[in-house]
Amino acid sequence: MKPCTSLERIRRILSFEETDRIGKTDAFWEDTITRWQLEGMPAGDPAELFDFDFDYIYLDASLRLPERLLEEGSDYTIRKDKLGYTAKQWKGRAGALEYLDHAVNTPEDWRSLRSRLDVDYGETSRIADFSYFTPFMTYPTWGAMVKRYAQIREHQRFILLNVYGPFEATWRKHGFVASLEDMLRDPGFITEMAEAHTDLVLQTLEKAAGCGIVPDGLFLIEDMGMNTGLLFSPRAYEKVLFRSHRRLGDYLRMRGIHYFMHSDGDIRRLIPRIIDAGVQVLQPLEARCGLDVSNLKNEYGQALTLMGNISVEAIKAGGLSLEEEVRRKVTTGKQQGGYIYHSDHSVPSNVPYAHYRELLRLLEQYGRYSKQIDY
Repeated sequence: MKPCTSLERIRRILSFEETDRIGKTDAFWEDTITRWQLEGMPAGDPAELFDFDFDYIYLDASLRLPERLLEEGSDYTIRKDKLGYTAKQWKGRAGALEYLDHAVNTPEDWRSLRSRLDVDYGETSRIADFSYFTPFMTYPTWGAMVKRYAQIREHQRFILLNVYGPFEATWRKHGFVASLEDMLRDPGFITEMAEAHTDLVLQTLEKAAGCGIVPDGLFLIEDMGMNTGLLFSPRAYEKVLFRSHRRLGDYLRMRGIHYFMHSDGDIRRLIPRIIDAGVQVLQPLEARCGLDVSNLKNEYGQALTLMGNISVEAIKAGGLSLEEEVRRKVTTGKQQGGYIYHSDHSVPSNVPYAHYRELLRLLEQYGRYSKQIDY
């Protein structure tokens, strides 16, 4: 039997077909990898080491503001970022940024900066194989990125193009609290910024396609929830963000690109509408927020592929707790396709490497399909 490539595997899963095994990928804190290497993890790409199915490229939808290092200590930096914020960041370990300032505080600020959201601003590719979150990087030309894309294609994995969603990108320019407040106080202002961001994403996708860069999926990072529910009301979502999400969905469907959405927190009240917007895959399904693959599978069936939901607390605990977590959720989630393994957020540094290896063994055990698939 011909071996199944990662690309074939994920395409079948997204079509709600059973294959040889579930799909797999994950995210790790920077200091998690540092710890694991001390515990015996070989050097190298985690996708290779752990037999993951995805490769990632990144869309820089920033204002491309001049980046400046303002202050540097032994364990931190303070910098102005191209996205439109000033923040403190820790060195060598994971941790939330401490946002100190934002570039767009008034409509006048926005009018003066909006022209930077142009696909050709800066005269380099807006797509690269390193995260837009990484500061002080030189972006490739479009020609250089075409060559790099061809090299990534040789892995025969499913390529996801990561980009901030319209809300996520807007609050980084305008401030988190200010953006939430203005969704009520001045929704037209937030909508305008969200739509301009969406315009840039669509223009970049179109230019990339003209160069031969067509990802298999778009991974929209769009946190809209917290532990206890939504960050804003369904009504505010409808008024400010839904049109942008649906515009993306319409374009991706036309291009045959799968639509993934990442949102932390409990966003169950929005799931029907993000499906209406065209979202096909929801990730990471935080277990601590009450989301459960079994319930979601029963409720949405083949309307939504589920990606994640394996509790990092269970991975940290290991043993029987971990086995029960994997057995129950993977056995249910994989039925008739439509499930991809991911931790329920990202793997922190308090997880021992031995426990993660045990997780991989359990995914192999419970994530296999019994029937033989002929490729």
